[in-house]
Amino acid sequence: MITYKEFLSLIEEQVSESIEDDYTVRIVPVRKNNGVMLDSMLISRPGDMVCPNIYLNALYDCYQSGMSIPGIADRILKQYRKSMPSEAFDVEGMLNPDSVRSNVVYRVVNSSMNRELLKGVPHRDFLDLSLVYYVMVRSNQIGDGAVLVHREHQRLWGISDEELDQAARENTRRLLPPDIMGIDKMMGELSEEIGINLSVKEEDNTDRGGESGEEEFREVPMYVLTNSSRQFGACYMADKAVLNELARREDDDLYILPSSVHECMIVPCRYEEDPEDLGKMVREINRTEVDAEEFLSDSVYHYDRIMDRVEIAA
Repeated sequence: MITYKEFLSLIEEQVSESIEDDYTVRIVPVRKNNGVMLDSMLISRPGDMVCPNIYLNALYDCYQSGMSIPGIADRILKQYRKSMPSEAFDVEGMLNPDSVRSNVVYRVVNSSMNRELLKGVPHRDFLDLSLVYYVMVRSNQIGDGAVLVHREHQRLWGISDEELDQAARENTRRLLPPDIMGIDKMMGELSEEIGINLSVKEEDNTDRGGESGEEEFREVPMYVLTNSSRQFGACYMADKAVLNELARREDDDLYILPSSVHECMIVPCRYEEDPEDLGKMVREINRTEVDAEEFLSDSVYHYDRIMDRVEIAA
């Protein structure tokens, strides 16, 4: 069995031999969230303004499972041709300052795990997290996507940190509005997505060991905070207006448990006196259920509705 490095070399050679001479094929490392590094194949020809990232790491698993090098190269070329637009379009026009002001949104990432990334991008610190900015790009030719804003973009557009952040606050609410749902609704969405009936196990309220059994089990309300797309919705843990609305509804402070970059779990504080217990649960889930690229934080956060602020509780 060849090594991963040998696999990359063979795939690059095979794709280069299988495509027309005027194309350039190269493999570049791409830094993703939390410092995760992936190898991407870029296929382009002179004049191309865009080219899709075709990640190769998972394809090595396909090779190890028995797929041939020519078969993987063929899959890559099919993916490339499917992803490329049928005609040229103006990328720079889609990223002009006026478009940026209308389409920039923010996402939240772990600060320490993205230290290198944060050196080159505008961001707003939020406790042990950071809000970074993306320009949403919508195109009938290449589909929807998002472009991370770097300092070079910011200087080119002539947009200040304050202007960028204000636009992102407004656009995130407008383009990707917040959604707070009960845990049962989230389970229902997952059921529909994967085609499996998921339900929360009901508490057995029958008499146990001489107890009267008359006191009914009161379910602890747990909410999921995300956005309309269910993608990168955890950024709303930094939106105090959203948190305040739920806190007023519950007439209580809130504990915020980061589930991933996509969503947070929220529990009214009266149902959990010790945030350390919640912290243990968050850390266990992060270690066993969350992909490295989607990890957000091991911290538990507290929203104080009187002071209208978020702080680290555990």
